Amino acid sequence: MQTKFTETFGVRFPIVQGGMGGVAGPDLVAAVANAGGLGILPIWLVSPENARELIKRTQALTNKPFAVNLRSDLEQVRLIETAAEAGITLFNLFWGDPSSSMPAIEACGGRLIATVGDLGAAKQAIEAGASALIAQGVEAGGHVLGEALRDQLVTELAAENFDVTIIAAGGLATADHVAHVISLGADAALLGTRFVVARESIAHPVYKNAIIAAEAGSTVRTSCFDGMWPNAPHRVLKNSTYEVWDAAGCQSEGLRPGEGNSILIYPDGSSFPRYSAMTPRVGMQGEIEASALYAGMGVGEIVEQQTAAEIIAELTSKL
Repeated sequence: MQTKFTETFGVRFPIVQGGMGGVAGPDLVAAVANAGGLGILPIWLVSPENARELIKRTQALTNKPFAVNLRSDLEQVRLIETAAEAGITLFNLFWGDPSSSMPAIEACGGRLIATVGDLGAAKQAIEAGASALIAQGVEAGGHVLGEALRDQLVTELAAENFDVTIIAAGGLATADHVAHVISLGADAALLGTRFVVARESIAHPVYKNAIIAAEAGSTVRTSCFDGMWPNAPHRVLKNSTYEVWDAAGCQSEGLRPGEGNSILIYPDGSSFPRYSAMTPRVGMQGEIEASALYAGMGVGEIVEQQTAAEIIAELTSKL
């Protein structure tokens, strides 16, 4: 199916894989790209040297286009320059106004894909020079800045007739979901949680199994897992950490049950405490179930692990 998205970005299908830290490594991003979608590689949380290595590893696995994921509220110029030097031309920025990063993107001939949560943010991104907007509804898993419902936001942006590509995001998991948002005026659909359980994902097996076992209503938008990223609302699976915190009255830092206990431990012995924003990934040990298990509201529709190619084939089966 050809849409403005597929024509603009040179991919086969109007499917985008969310740029999820601790989940979307080179194997997943390349697998999505090879299957005809647009993969997004998160690099905002690593050094320029590590970003260069991640990009090189991804490029070794695919010759298809993919984007890198950065944060709008951080100083990201060196990472943009590093990615551009490695041949990247697509930059996904999220969490605020991307204008401060736009000169660096324009200087390398890149294009901005901006994640927005309301009409005001969309206009801000377009003024900055965005080529595409990810319309992220409040149903989305992970960190969610806006509070608008996905369908409302997509419809509102489509009605504005902006000369940009619109990518719907938030709670999407099935072929029916994808067909639905495209019928509303979106040019593509972005999925995160569905790709967490892809076989190529580096999410911890306990995390993947928790998503598969989850039912509708299993997620909550909260501020519980705010370690390393304060004042950033996020949607996660309700788990033991959340339940105890909620029962204790949703206390702030310094007053939370079990605060300071190390629950995620790397093979080298480094660790992350309870309430950390860190995603559990392959190789970690500890109380995986008690960590931040990011997931969108479509989680009840996800019932098995599949390859990225199988996921994309299924998602596009009704287009």
